[in-house]
Amino acid sequence: MGMREDMYARSGPASFLLDTTRERIPTGSTHRYQIGKHSVADIRSMLRTTTRLLIARARQHGELTGELWAAIDVTKGVPFTGDSEGHEDDILGYKDGNDYYQWAVLKIVGMDVPLVLDAIPRERGQSKDEIVEKLLEHTTEMVNLDLIMMDREFDSEGVKEICEEYDVYYLNPTRLFMDSDEAEIIAWMYHNGKRFHVTEEESDTSIPTRKQLYLPNRSRSDDDEDDNLSDVWQEICGEWVGDDIDGEPSDGMSFSRLLADIQREEAVEQRKRNAQNGEIDTATTVVFETNHPYVTALDADDGRMDAKAFIHMIERMIHRYRHRWGIENGFKKQQHFMVRTTSTERNYRFFNFAFACVLYNVWRLVDLLVKLAVDGEQRTYKPLVDANQFLTVAKQCYGLDPPD
Repeated sequence: MGMREDMYARSGPASFLLDTTRERIPTGSTHRYQIGKHSVADIRSMLRTTTRLLIARARQHGELTGELWAAIDVTKGVPFTGDSEGHEDDILGYKDGNDYYQWAVLKIVGMDVPLVLDAIPRERGQSKDEIVEKLLEHTTEMVNLDLIMMDREFDSEGVKEICEEYDVYYLNPTRLFMDSDEAEIIAWMYHNGKRFHVTEEESDTSIPTRKQLYLPNRSRSDDDEDDNLSDVWQEICGEWVGDDIDGEPSDGMSFSRLLADIQREEAVEQRKRNAQNGEIDTATTVVFETNHPYVTALDADDGRMDAKAFIHMIERMIHRYRHRWGIENGFKKQQHFMVRTTSTERNYRFFNFAFACVLYNVWRLVDLLVKLAVDGEQRTYKPLVDANQFLTVAKQCYGLDPPD
């Protein structure tokens, strides 16, 4: 198995033979055939087994021991150009007009070692709650997952129920519709001069209640009557300066820019979905939903939480969502480890993807250990060892016992 995108079975054995320490290697066709015999369940099991070893190693240095944040998202391989006959349930269309094999991933994000915990192939007709359930089934046994963050495509009743069943909190933007309760609340906020609002569903069970967080994507005018709220808005719209997320430079990101980026995904459609009176544009508001107990629906009007504390509560919760971008940044990095293939077989392609996840995970752990060896502590999550450096060293040990 090559560990660079241009070192793959189809290229013929000659180049691989020069780059390996093995005396004998299989032909490309034999390699693909043997790998393709692994089932999806086999491949996922191997990925999780490897990840458990890495988690245990990281915990020797106090990492991955507390309540962790994770993200769930879907990624895709290279465009599919072969004959899709027999693969109609696995080759899925994408918004760019091309067809792809696609994979759903659960990955640790935030200020912890960003490991991919599990992955599954997407199938035609597969519901989002089915994806979430498969990904949570084993990962909740591997680490203590506190918060799962997803994009608005995972906004469904089934997904929320699955998260509650596995005792994890969720945070995601919702999808707005003209006849929804959210649209009515947005209209009420507009007429009552509200910019931030939290609603809470009634619950007769011990399950944490679901809350909806309403946030504007722009500040009010300078003639706002509530100067306190206006000052708070200006404060939280300042740039966030923090550690890099999964190796990507932060460059600072304002609260308002974050909301605008989230909203832009379906801004065109939302502008067509006005509130029932036909006057309020729901595109001016972003709505999140969470069952996290940190969020309370008691706003400043109740007299039990001042305006500044109320808005900062919302801001800190949505600030967590910014770390969801770590999974998308990780997808970009994993391309360094993805071997190329023209094979049409789903299991072989899924193995290539899972193998890339393993290499990515090992790279991130090696980077952590190097930082600890050099500085005695981990000061930043920006990689000190880049992906190409890691591959250059790792390939010398591949197929051999790892060094001490």
